[in-house]
Amino acid sequence: MTIAELHRQQPLNVLSKDVFSLPAESFIDAWAKALDLTESDLTPDDRLSLANAIRGGTNRLRVVDALKARRPIPPSLNGRSGVQALRREPDQFAMLENFVRFAHDDDAAFLRFAFSRICGRDPTSAERLGLEFDLRRGVLTRAAVVKKIVAIARRDGQMAYWDTLLPDSESEARETVDSSNASITPSGLLVNVDGQAMAVFVREVENVGWMIGPDLLRQPLQITDGNWSVQPGWLLTGPKRSFSEGNWLLDLELIQPPTAKLDIEIVANSGIDFLQAITLVGSFSGTLCVNIKREHRFVELRVRIHERDPEDSWLRPRNISMRQAS
Repeated sequence: MTIAELHRQQPLNVLSKDVFSLPAESFIDAWAKALDLTESDLTPDDRLSLANAIRGGTNRLRVVDALKARRPIPPSLNGRSGVQALRREPDQFAMLENFVRFAHDDDAAFLRFAFSRICGRDPTSAERLGLEFDLRRGVLTRAAVVKKIVAIARRDGQMAYWDTLLPDSESEARETVDSSNASITPSGLLVNVDGQAMAVFVREVENVGWMIGPDLLRQPLQITDGNWSVQPGWLLTGPKRSFSEGNWLLDLELIQPPTAKLDIEIVANSGIDFLQAITLVGSFSGTLCVNIKREHRFVELRVRIHERDPEDSWLRPRNISMRQAS
């Protein structure tokens, strides 16, 4: 950030013109007053630490950034809706709310943006003219157009889904099940004997082999001595589907060499939000709690193999699944 950018972002009428020439402590005090930082926002120890950083040669603009980051969230933003909480860039995992508000008065620009983000290309002349015509006549809403573009991306051979934070309308509830809806059919969805919704990622079936969810990307399933031969890197990722809000239990039962390591992660919104992360050393059997909130969309399991000796390059995953607890 430059001083010119700072002037554009922050009204400096409460600061003297020579503020950047003040001694370190006075500089901190002046900015704390300008930003309305209280003693709880910026303690005396914090002030001393920042002043020492300036004396140690830290750029004063970086110190200003650190001070601005301490400002409390305004009450008007504290109760933001789940829609406003989304920060993920629009892409082929299409949150409808991220698209429908783009270029409100320009359908052509909206279509170019949606095709670029979801399909990775511009619309053909026929696609643009047809969808623009339907939008202009009110035959299709922008949300319906985004769903159609997701379907086009899937026909192009890309993995694409759409989702929304808004509740389904009665008319949408009567529509035919849409396989491109991220809220439909999480990987290996079933209901267990206790009536709990359950998503099976990997499960060993006796005398058969491994049942692996259909929406998961994985390393080739190479079996050696009844075990899965694995290489360092991502072993499993997916399904990037949306799960019901609430607490889910991640059940893990894995057999591997005593010193072998692997990472288990549950992420949402294309990896921006980490819901659970753990590194396992050796074999493990247990359950982790995952709290899925309304704004957590496109949930994904990631299993990553660490570097290991050639004789330890195997894994026997007996069960990796999630069940809804509440």
